[in-house]
Amino acid sequence: MCHMWHIKQLAVHACGEHQRLQGASWQMFVLVLVAVSFAACCGAAVVPRDQRYASPDAERGHSWGGAWRVKAPLLGHSLMHHSGEVYGQEATSTLPIESLRAVAEQTFGDQPLCVLDLCAAPGSKASQVASQLHIDLLVANEPQKTRAALLQANLLRAGVSEALILSMDGTRIGAIMPNAFDVVLVDAPCSGEGNIRKDPSAWDRWAHNDHPQQLQSRLNLQKDLMSSGWQALRPGGLLVYSTCTLNHEENERQCCQLQEQGAQVVRLDEQLVPSTPEGFLRVWPHWLDVEGFFVACFYKETTHVDPAAQMDCLSLGKMGFRRLKTSEVAGLQERVLQELHFSLPPGIPVMDKEEDVFLLTKRLPLLQKLLPHTLLPGIRLLSKQQISKELRLVAGGNLSSEEWLDLYKSAGGGLGASSLSLKSAVDAPTAWKAFQEMKQQRLEPDIVSYNTLLNAFAKDSDGAGAQEVFNEMTDVSVTPGVVSLEPSFSVLIEAHARAGHRKAAEQAFRIMQELGLQPNEVTYTALLRARLLSGDLLGAEDLQNELNVVGYTLLIDAYARVGNVEKAEAAVDALSMNAAPNLATYTALMKAYSRAHQLQGAEAVMSRMKAQGLEPNSITYVTLIAAHGKAKSLQRAEELYKEQGPNLASATAMIGAYGRAKDAERAQGVFDELCAQTVRPDAICCRQLSQALTGARPQSERKVYCKLQPSVLLSRERICNASRNAFEASIASHGRARQFCAEGCCSGF
Repeated sequence: MCHMWHIKQLAVHACGEHQRLQGASWQMFVLVLVAVSFAACCGAAVVPRDQRYASPDAERGHSWGGAWRVKAPLLGHSLMHHSGEVYGQEATSTLPIESLRAVAEQTFGDQPLCVLDLCAAPGSKASQVASQLHIDLLVANEPQKTRAALLQANLLRAGVSEALILSMDGTRIGAIMPNAFDVVLVDAPCSGEGNIRKDPSAWDRWAHNDHPQQLQSRLNLQKDLMSSGWQALRPGGLLVYSTCTLNHEENERQCCQLQEQGAQVVRLDEQLVPSTPEGFLRVWPHWLDVEGFFVACFYKETTHVDPAAQMDCLSLGKMGFRRLKTSEVAGLQERVLQELHFSLPPGIPVMDKEEDVFLLTKRLPLLQKLLPHTLLPGIRLLSKQQISKELRLVAGGNLSSEEWLDLYKSAGGGLGASSLSLKSAVDAPTAWKAFQEMKQQRLEPDIVSYNTLLNAFAKDSDGAGAQEVFNEMTDVSVTPGVVSLEPSFSVLIEAHARAGHRKAAEQAFRIMQELGLQPNEVTYTALLRARLLSGDLLGAEDLQNELNVVGYTLLIDAYARVGNVEKAEAAVDALSMNAAPNLATYTALMKAYSRAHQLQGAEAVMSRMKAQGLEPNSITYVTLIAAHGKAKSLQRAEELYKEQGPNLASATAMIGAYGRAKDAERAQGVFDELCAQTVRPDAICCRQLSQALTGARPQSERKVYCKLQPSVLLSRERICNASRNAFEASIASHGRARQFCAEGCCSGF
């Protein structure tokens, strides 16, 4: 059963019941759903290999009960993603293979399967097949060479060694290899109407003058692919047909035509819901706030087929290969085991005329007619007597994200590999460098690549750089009306907003409207930020009815800064009518009560937060501790500090609370406790401590400052620079500045 739900953080759940040994590696499939700013869900396949992740690391976040938790925005930048442990996809896009798995268990049992993925690029469902099914061989096809290379690299990165990559017209495969495959997957090209949740322009295709012709062309292609797949399917096998579109013609009508060829419908209502009266699976976008999808499964009635009639005599010599001797195979296996800690999967090791070594599939005699259409006859093991990049990518190892990306690029990752490098960039200059490298490789950046680069400039608050990227995108590569530019405009406005360029942000918004593009909640939130940062609170309020949770939180935080509790509460009420306030929203509301010196209101917000099932975080506790500190309510501040536990943020707030109460001794105690935990106090923490000591006695003051000097956790220069004014005021008031310099505690004075 495929479960769908929204969560605030991304949780990658390892489904233990699907774990099984496959040679030297074990694979499993997971579903991943995440609520992001536009309330979207995405799926992911996880393929752990051997002991690469014996225990979770900091990059993967916390682990519990067979699950890994990472923050959603970081998943695409994580080592898990780069190394192929995680493959992200829309949640409903996982349903074809989930449906197939449920039926295949009943049909084939533990039988190893030969699977054909007729329309496989870029590889999400193919990697899911390798993860979910007991496969002997996966044949994955993509007619375009560049996309086929990307497909190959993605499968290698996911650790799939049992794959043969074809690059040919999928409508011809059935005629070349009839009755050859146990399972055929036809994830057909379609009109993509199911994407309307994240791409409203999908509906606009119906209004184009050439829509009838385009639809008929797709229908013909889908019919031909299904017929080819049905011909390639052996009697007793299963065919799964799927689309991400909603109309009857591309779904039920195509299935009816296949039934006319003798296909028997395998009802999915016993395995997955919701289903249609015919037993097909259909998901509508508005039901679960996911992509619309259609899945159908068919069974080919068993008839007698003589395997000998399907199998040509295998002649490696005619194919240009020499089979390795037993001693050569043993030496190769030992070398791979020593260098990569990886055991070669079953197959036929051969050497070609260039002395490269490949591992051919055991089913090669049955499939050798397809070899002229493959990118490689099998996984390359050695290239010029060295371990190949393909084998290194499959085997994995203790590699950094950069090393994984380099392997991925060299193995044919193409635009996908360059896009990953772009996404992994830590700042705008690094992203720009990766973008230029992409173009130097003669790869044409797509809209996703441009938007990724725009995001990098937005995060760096570089509005001018973002505008330059946007101009290039629209002038050279992307045409408005052909590709949806709403997300690009939203990021551009956000970049100008963060850079403090209110006029530029407003101008981008006007151009967007002039082009007939519809601003969404993300766009309005970016414009809101521009107006707030320019100090135009009234202008920001004009956008209130168009905001998402992030936008409302920004507006509430603006009210908090001026202590306007009434408007902050009204904004929370307005948000609650359409969405649930989150932790940041309630924390901003708490800040408003704190600024208005209404402690009871701030405490009430904490109670409301917990009643909603939200766990207060460090920022929440710091806000409330600071509020009680300002009111000199030390007992409650101490209770909150103990409840949260000492960390840099809460300790800094507690030191500030003691500072307001002029309690230098207890402020020093909190600071010492922090240092004892090997936490490095930052400039703000040191400044709070120095301010707490302003009213202390001279001897006490000297004792405290001298404690700072020998600490290996602190930078003497950093303390001096961060707290110079406070130190000078405090020390000079007791005439001890010269003595301090002589003792070397703060030689920078």
